[in-house]
Amino acid sequence: MLTFLKTYKKILIILSFPYLYVLFLLVTPTPRQILAPGDLTPVSESVSIEGVDMLPQFHTIYIYNYYPMTPFQGILANINDTLEVDELSAIERDISWRDDYLAGQIQKLSSLKTSVIKAYELASVQDAQISVDYELTGLLLSYRPSRLTDLEIGDLIIGINGQYISSHTEESFLELSRLKKATLTIERQVKGETKTLTVSYQLTDDETYLRYYPNYEIYEAIPHFELPGLDTVIGGPSGGMMQTLSIYASLLKLNIGDIKIAGTGTILMSGNIGKIGGIRQKIYTAKQENVDLFFIPKAHLSDISGLKYTFDLIAVETIEEAVQALHEAIN
Repeated sequence: MLTFLKTYKKILIILSFPYLYVLFLLVTPTPRQILAPGDLTPVSESVSIEGVDMLPQFHTIYIYNYYPMTPFQGILANINDTLEVDELSAIERDISWRDDYLAGQIQKLSSLKTSVIKAYELASVQDAQISVDYELTGLLLSYRPSRLTDLEIGDLIIGINGQYISSHTEESFLELSRLKKATLTIERQVKGETKTLTVSYQLTDDETYLRYYPNYEIYEAIPHFELPGLDTVIGGPSGGMMQTLSIYASLLKLNIGDIKIAGTGTILMSGNIGKIGGIRQKIYTAKQENVDLFFIPKAHLSDISGLKYTFDLIAVETIEEAVQALHEAIN
């Protein structure tokens, strides 16, 4: 064996270079990610309402996210128009896989609760028997620099520097939260019990602000609802608009007809529809899934310039605009 290695040493060294190059292409991580078309999820799988048949025509949409990208994946992305390469943000470079998953679940929880509240309120205008009673109880922590181990994803922030959620609106408390240095009063679930803790933090100049999502406690809803979608692995807030439209239309038993409706956009308690990530890949997904009607935030219109699609596109700024557009489309 030693004789063989000595005899062919130069040849083996030369042959090792292409092997190492291929290995580099396949496994070396880069500070980038690939966004790829995904699939649809019926909203009826995420929300159930007592005595109400959830309309099957409404769908949320998700895409695939591959990170960190390898050089080989980058080569594939450059020859496929439906794929997009993005630089990883500071948060994406810092957050762990576990915290990223937990953050997605926090965002989904907040989005579903807000969707229920907005849909019930909008539907109650048409049907006085529909009602919802709720209260803002705090902000759910969805990101903090990983070095701040005293804070955990999912902590409920009820106080910031001695000011408490009970004397604030969602907007004013979120504005108060944009601090580089603060003392937080939090509620955390520990072995099934709620513990109240005080945690102080100070960010460096180059660190990103902590990220939060509102937590609304729904005390009573008529008719009663459940959220089976909380048990799925798909997370994030981008289904807010479609969840709201689906719940609203189902509560009022609207005659939607034989059409396939999908869309994307976050929902705020103010009614505003917010931007999301991967809008072009979601357009490709909607086209592949033969969607008839697709809702997007109006702020994304410039992002999809030049894309061809086969469905009717509805761009809105508020959930009220989306509801009006839905009624116009089905009538």
